[in-house]
Amino acid sequence: MAIDERRAWALRALGADGVRVREQISAIIRDCHEKMANAQAEADMKHTGVYGQIWRKCLDEFVAVLGRLPSAEIIPRRGYKLVSFNGVVLFPWRFARERSTDIGSRPFAVSDTRISLFTQERDLAQQRLDIEFEHPELTEEERELLDAEAKALEETLSSHRVVVVPYASNPSALHSIDWGEATLGADGYLTFASMESLLDVGLGSLVDVEPAEDEAFSDGPIPRPQLGVKEEEADGGAHG
Repeated sequence: MAIDERRAWALRALGADGVRVREQISAIIRDCHEKMANAQAEADMKHTGVYGQIWRKCLDEFVAVLGRLPSAEIIPRRGYKLVSFNGVVLFPWRFARERSTDIGSRPFAVSDTRISLFTQERDLAQQRLDIEFEHPELTEEERELLDAEAKALEETLSSHRVVVVPYASNPSALHSIDWGEATLGADGYLTFASMESLLDVGLGSLVDVEPAEDEAFSDGPIPRPQLGVKEEEADGGAHG
């Protein structure tokens, strides 16, 4: 039986837990969106600064939920915690508020913290290629794929690779959830070799947050409003 190419990509990129990660990302962001939209409504404020903290909510939920998977590594980065699999860091990025915004129009490298995602060397002592745990969600073909990929992953990962999960949302709607491995260009913009929409993938949920630190993944210029925006936001930008 042929392997679903989207599941195969998740396994190649993230290892044995790749399929589970792919299935849970959508549920995590949906859950964060729902909670933050409700908090915004409850706050009864003109500005949408409450919802604007969704970037931090998603960042923490990725660690809290995906960090439970057997091969997950929790890595510290400038006062934050991130989750990675096989040396591949997962980073949720709220790049826009509106459906019409082109991800290519949004600069990513707006802070040293974000740039460090792509530049900090990996601690190989932490490397875990954990296919010893049971993975009933995988087919026999997918297990064979993992075996074939494991050696290559061990040999090639000297620094972190980054899978970015860009999403566009506002208190009224969650417009998109995508993911793909990204590289950071000298101009501060991301390039994706490929990208998959995860908006309709998987089911799930979950919780928790911490206060923001001095330097944030949300640092940087406030994106200029798009044509047709109906209200001003005071959330420090759509970026997470």
